[in-house]
Parts: sequence; structure tokens; C-alpha cells
Amino acid sequence: MCHAGHGRGCGQQGGHPTVNAVAASIARWDTLARVHRRIESRVGRHLHQHLGLGASEFHALRALDESVRAGSGPLYLNVLADGIGLSQSGSSRLVTRLQDRGLVTTRLSSHDRRSVEIELTPLGHEVVRNGSPVVYRAVEEIVRELRAEGTDEDLVRYLRGSTHEAITHRVPPDSEVTASR
Repeated sequence: MCHAGHGRGCGQQGGHPTVNAVAASIARWDTLARVHRRIESRVGRHLHQHLGLGASEFHALRALDESVRAGSGPLYLNVLADGIGLSQSGSSRLVTRLQDRGLVTTRLSSHDRRSVEIELTPLGHEVVRNGSPVVYRAVEEIVRELRAEGTDEDLVRYLRGSTHEAITHRVPPDSEVTASR
């Protein structure tokens, strides 16, 4: 029972969460984790099919693109690693793969010769532009499936809102999405 103004919230007993509140919280977290894995898997498959990229590679390209849009310019490797949730060594390997494909360039920082700056090439910008609709369609597929399965409506609404707001331009059909491999 909730007791407004008594310092206790719903699902708490004596200032501690009840067993039911803890179980409900864990169930929501499990649902969120399961939905996240499902979206990542679908996005990864779509990106690989259309662009020959994995989800982590695309996330890195998007982070670099967003840095340019924000006026920040190139990103340092450690900042990119933090932003995409990889270790610095994992990010370094990922950047090498992107560099081998001509999607990014790297250079030593003029401010700190130990730091590496990473920047998108024109082809990298094109891949982000072409890949964004691919990601949009993959997430939309999952959202439709989740709604049909009766997944928590607040979660579905959140995902649906974020997919509709993510891309403000026309989303081309699959046949228009191409990239150099």
C-alpha cells in the first residue's frame, strides 16, 4: 500500500522494497534486456545483409557522425570506446576494420601525441546515411512483433516513439539502400 507523505513509496515496507517489488523490478529488467538483445540481433542481421557491417561497427560510425553534427569534430579513441561500450583494445580493432574499408581515417592528435583521433570519410558518412533507414526498419519490425506478443505497452510505446523520431527524412525502401563492401 502507498502512503503519500509518509516517506514510504509503493512496494516498500519500512523503507525497504518488498519481495514483490523486487521481483517486479527484476522482471522488468529481464524484459528490457531480452528486448535489447532481440533488437541488437535484428539490427545486426539487417546491417550485415545490406551493408556488410556489424551493429558495433555501425554504432561507432554513428557516434563519429554525431560528433561531427555536434560540432565536436574527430573523436579520440578512448571517447569512442566509452561511447559505444567497448574496451579501448576492442575499439582499436573495430576502428582498424573500419579504416581498412575506407570508412574512417585516424591520425595522432596534435595536442597529445599518444592519443589517436578518428574521423569519418565521405564514404563513412554515406554508410551512416544509408544504414540509418536499415536500422529504423529493423527496430520497426521488432516493435510490431512486440506489440503482437502483448509486450508491456509502455516499452512498446517508448520504442515506437524513438523509432519514429529517429529519422526525420523519408525512409527509402530496401532496394534503395546500398553501400560499398
